[in-house]
Formats: sequence, C-alpha cells, structure tokens
Amino acid sequence: MHTFQARLSGPAATGEVVLAYFDGARLVVPMAGLEVDGAHLVVSVGGIDGPTLYLNWLDDNGKQSSLQPLTAADIDAVLKHAPPSLQQQFGLWQQRGRNRRQVWGWLAGLTVLAVTLTLAAWLGYPALTGWLAQQVPIPVEQQLGRAALAQLRSEGGLIESGPVQQQVQTIGQRLTKGSPYHYRWIVKQDPTVNAFAMPGGIIVVHTGLLARTDNPDELAAVLAHEVQHVEQRHTLKKMMGSLGLAAVVLVVVGDVSSVAATIAHQVGSNYFSRDLEEEADRRGLQALLRANIAPDGMLSFFQKLAQNQQGAGTLPAWLSSHPATTDRIARLRALIRQQPCPACRPLQFAGDWKSLMAGTTRQP
Repeated sequence: MHTFQARLSGPAATGEVVLAYFDGARLVVPMAGLEVDGAHLVVSVGGIDGPTLYLNWLDDNGKQSSLQPLTAADIDAVLKHAPPSLQQQFGLWQQRGRNRRQVWGWLAGLTVLAVTLTLAAWLGYPALTGWLAQQVPIPVEQQLGRAALAQLRSEGGLIESGPVQQQVQTIGQRLTKGSPYHYRWIVKQDPTVNAFAMPGGIIVVHTGLLARTDNPDELAAVLAHEVQHVEQRHTLKKMMGSLGLAAVVLVVVGDVSSVAATIAHQVGSNYFSRDLEEEADRRGLQALLRANIAPDGMLSFFQKLAQNQQGAGTLPAWLSSHPATTDRIARLRALIRQQPCPACRPLQFAGDWKSLMAGTTRQP
C-alpha cells in the first residue's frame, strides 16, 4: 500500500490534510471514510504558485469533492500507483508548464472580477455570463469539453470508431469545413432519441436517435443543428450560466480545474431557450445549404418524430427540449422556400442505411 498526503475539499472536509491510497481501481481516504471508484475520478491541473494536481469526483448528491496531493513526492505516488483508467487523463499533467503562465492570468483575473461585479449589477447575471462566454479562448473551451468527455467515458457505452461512427464523422466533417473548432464525433450506446453538443466541438449522438433516421440526410439535419450549438457557443454559455460568478471568472482566465467535475456532471443535460433552438435550426439549415446537402431531411425527421409520438403523452428527449414541433416545421418550410439551393443533393449511401443504424442498438 503506497499512501500519499493530500488536501481534501468537499462535503466531507474543508481543506483537511489526509492520507490516501489506491486499492486496485479504488481511491481510499480512510480518515474521511471515503472510497471512490477510479472510473468516477476526473483529473485536472491548476495552481497559482505552481502546477498542482487535483483528483475530482461527484458524490451521490452531485456535490463536488477534490483531493490535492501536497508535495512532489505525493504527486509522484499518485502518478505511479493510480489505476490504468486514469493514465490517459494524466496527459494534463504533462502539459503542466502552461499553468505557470496562468500566474499573470490570475492576477489579471482580480481586475476582471472587479469589472465583472460592476457589470453584473448593471446587466444582470444571464447577460453577463453570455458576454463572458464570448471572451473564453477556444483552447480553454476545449479543456472544458475534455473534462466532460472524461466523465462520459467513465460511464461507458461510447463508440468512437467503426462504420456507424465513421458515417457520423464523415457527414459532420462536411458540415464543419472551415470551422475554427476541431470536432470530435461520438456515438453513445443509449436507446433514447437524443443528441447533444459539448464545449469545444464534441458532438454525441445516441444510438436510439440513429436508429430512427431513415437516410443520411436526416442524420445530417441533426448534426447541423447540434454543431450550431457549438459554433454559436450556446453550450458554453449554458454551462457557464450554471456556475457561480467566481467560477465563471476562473474559466475566463483559463483555469478549469475548480469546475471540471461540475462541468462533467452536466453532460447531456442542457436545455436551451426557444430563441437559441430557433437560431440553431436556422443556422443549421444554412450549414446544410453551404455543404450542398438537400435540407429535406430536417423536415422529414421532425415530422416523423412528432407523428410517431401523437397520443403517446411525451416526446423523445431530443425533441422535447426544443420549440413546439409544428411551429418549428412551419418556420423551416418558410426558410427553405426563401433560400432555394439548386446545387443541393441528397447524400448518397452505398448500402442498407436502416440496417446499419439499427445495428448500433445491438452492439455490446
């Protein structure tokens, strides 16, 4: 057993120094009576005076805790004896030299905080967080996305290669050509009809949604919509809006360590306002037209879901958080009439699309 000293923060303690160790895949903190599955840990790196390693997790009530190894020897013990599931996340530590440059960022952050508090009183919190989200550099936004993806991976069921994922990626790349984001396309083994965007350009599509598409054009419509939540920074704004003001300022100056676990906990649970959904529809349609993809799939997919749910009492998860379907379809029809695209063509697929997409629900 290789113990290390660390500072524990969270519901169980407020900064106490404790002894901890890894027992196989579990992190054990005897003094606090804690045992945490390594799959639920999110690694982050921060610090003002120098690089600091954190192990973050959420309890059953969604409250965040973190463990900060105290010395270089303690950090070495964590790196050497942590379970294999954490090794990929330790790549953040290899980039720790960047954090030294954050010292000046933190000092500047004090000034930003003072200005922010003044703006908060004038603009109100929602408008302020929207403005602050626009100030976040894309590399910082990508760090948030990686933290969320690490948590999603720990839950299992992700398909990041293979013929179905490749189809999602191929269509997605066509829709995002020229974007400042480097997109990642992931399929999640989940029977619900859902798709969502994470900060930094990570798009996740559930197998339940894929199985409901009849052709590549319908999948392209879903991806075009979700991509616009990234391009217009809707996802980033929504996530930052759920954080406290101090945490928002930390993100703006480039330190995501203190919010990594909280951001990860929000994966897939974003619900946008009617205005933002309408913007994603409108800009998603424009993305389809720029890519010369026939926009009919956007109409047919929404119509099919709405018709299939008549009398069922509830709509699919992906649709229920969006504007009223009939209004949405009417607006899209009007936009398509206003923006004819003679060069647009249906996407071609050599094979049985329905069989390929339905097969995702049977993968292990």
